[in-house]
Amino acid sequence: MEQDPMIIDLCQRGHPAGFSRLVTAYQKRIYCTAYSFVQDREDAQDLTQEVLIRTVRAIDSLDDRRPLWPWLRRVTTNLALTLLRRRTGHLSLEQLPEAALPPDAAAEPAWTLIDLKEALAELPPLWRVVLTLRHQEDLSYEEIARLTDLPVGTVKTYLFRGRRMLRAKLAAHEE
Repeated sequence: MEQDPMIIDLCQRGHPAGFSRLVTAYQKRIYCTAYSFVQDREDAQDLTQEVLIRTVRAIDSLDDRRPLWPWLRRVTTNLALTLLRRRTGHLSLEQLPEAALPPDAAAEPAWTLIDLKEALAELPPLWRVVLTLRHQEDLSYEEIARLTDLPVGTVKTYLFRGRRMLRAKLAAHEE
């Protein structure tokens, strides 16, 4: 954002307006990102607050020449993954359920946003995270691998299986 250098500078100087502008500029975006991972309002609110606190604590190490959102996204993603791991145990491919999915349909119907959100919420947590980072945050496979601490091949597998499962769930919603 254009205002990132000003926000960082004000926060580094301890000016109250800096934190206020940080919250105004990024609180909703952090919350939406956190919620897309954890699918729980209270957890997303807690994660948002924790991200903002960590940002203030780390403000002196941030470079005002670099955009703030990638750093905030990384902190949000890491905290959300930590929460998901604590909630479900270690999230490995071997522990996630194998889906019995029908073959892909030749033509996909148009779904409502509500259908999509419901189907996404039903996916295994790490698949949901990887799909969100790829399709909502538009990150590359390599960026997702770095954020999630997964090999690139595993990211691709999660995306493939997640998309397939999402299509199956959306088809089931349609019926």
